[in-house]
Amino acid sequence: MEWDKRASDSLKALNARVLLVLCQRFYNKGRLPIEIKRLTRDILNIIGNGGFYNAGILNQKLERLGWGKNIVDNFIFELILYYFEYEGTYKVEFYIENLVPDCTH
Repeated sequence: MEWDKRASDSLKALNARVLLVLCQRFYNKGRLPIEIKRLTRDILNIIGNGGFYNAGILNQKLERLGWGKNIVDNFIFELILYYFEYEGTYKVEFYIENLVPDCTH
């Protein structure tokens, strides 16, 4: 049981660190702390609706909500997926697209 508690505590600490890095990345992109809270809420709502997402699709949906272009880069997207999945809030499935280059040209 001690191992389970230590593992759980380590995971919580890691998730807190991931959330901090995520917030820092948004802050470094020029977002204010109050905007970061609203932005993460919008991201949560978008992903919570289900579907298939990558950074590009998420950016399109955020742009429609008025957040501007290219809010989420691939690193931020991976942090979001990690955080949501390990918080137990969402089951995230990863899909690899375009594994084989288009050789028809």
